[in-house]
Amino acid sequence: MTYTYIRHIPSPPLDTYIDYFYYIDGSMPYPREKILPTGWLDLEVNLGGAIQIYDASGTKSVATCVESWWVGVWSTYGTVEWPPNVQLIGIHFKPGGAYPFLNFPLAELHNQIVSADAIWGGSAAEIYERLYAAPSIQARLALFDQLLLTRLCDPPHGLKAVRSGIGEIARHHGVLSIKALSDGIGISQNHLLTQFKRMIGISPKALARLYRLKRVLRSIDPTQHVDWTRTAHQSGYYDQSHFSNDFREFTGHTPTDYLRLRRQSHATNPERDRLVHVLPID
Repeated sequence: MTYTYIRHIPSPPLDTYIDYFYYIDGSMPYPREKILPTGWLDLEVNLGGAIQIYDASGTKSVATCVESWWVGVWSTYGTVEWPPNVQLIGIHFKPGGAYPFLNFPLAELHNQIVSADAIWGGSAAEIYERLYAAPSIQARLALFDQLLLTRLCDPPHGLKAVRSGIGEIARHHGVLSIKALSDGIGISQNHLLTQFKRMIGISPKALARLYRLKRVLRSIDPTQHVDWTRTAHQSGYYDQSHFSNDFREFTGHTPTDYLRLRRQSHATNPERDRLVHVLPID
């Protein structure tokens, strides 16, 4: 089974709001995969077969994704079931980056998958049809870039403060007090909470927890021995129990079991190892 995975960095000014575009084409290495929470929001357009999304149990259907949809910021994991042949183009927004394209409280998308036409109306169908008709992968990526640019609104008041907060959370890998964060920005904790939920979809504390988890996952080399006590300490967890509880809440696995699955994925598809938030399901 082979597939193509391409990342495309958008041109300015979209690169301020979008981390990257991505394109997947072919047969996925595993028909079912677990997707861990990242703190990011995605827009996806499906040019292939229907994609099934399930909840954390892997049995209750959350959505059947056919044409285009928004994936809000999730605080838990879920399961994706791929069709035999995948053809998917998506946008991975930076935290807070989707708000100028949507202009409604992103807390409404928390732990949700919403059809794009429910938000953009007929424009979503036009985007789908034009991307489907584009003659090549590069043409589709360039066109998606252009189409998103037409939907970009002026940055809303308060986005600068939110992005400053995100920057501090990222710089500290999620290990900082929300009081210190709000004091540093110069706004109250309540106002910071309101702005984060509006423009990101979750609270500053919830985002910080996801950044701390991200640091743990990215620090793991599946080809090497992992000292979990040292990993927990370096990532700012105050004890091993705190680390283990957080890890299981966000991944559904113990650290040891997560490492086993990462090693399994690395052994079969080492080029996918950078996707630390994706785990195989046998």
